[in-house]
Amino acid sequence: MNYYTINETGIREIESFLLKTTHNPHGLSEDMLQAWASAAEFQLGEGNGASIEVYSFFSKSGRTETYTISDAGIDCHKSDYDDDDSQPCESTTGGKNAD
Repeated sequence: MNYYTINETGIREIESFLLKTTHNPHGLSEDMLQAWASAAEFQLGEGNGASIEVYSFFSKSGRTETYTISDAGIDCHKSDYDDDDSQPCESTTGGKNAD
C-alpha cells in the first residue's frame, strides 16, 4: 500500500495559492501551511486528488476557491507494513517516488 505526503514544493504551492486568494492580515505560519498540506494528504488518502478548498467567506473573490497540488509537490511512499510489492509507488494522483 502506498501513502502520499506533501513535500516542500507542495507547501510553497499552497502558500502561493493562499496568498493570492485569501485575506491574510497576519501572514501564513508554517503550522498553518502544514495544516493545509494535511488536508490535501487526507484527500489523497481517500483516493482523491491532492486538493484544498478555501470557503467563500475566506476568499478575496467571495467564491469558493480550490487548488490541486502539482505532481512535483507530492511524494509517494511505500508502506513498511505492506508485504505486497506488486504495487508500484505511483498512482493516478501522480505523486513522485520518494523512496
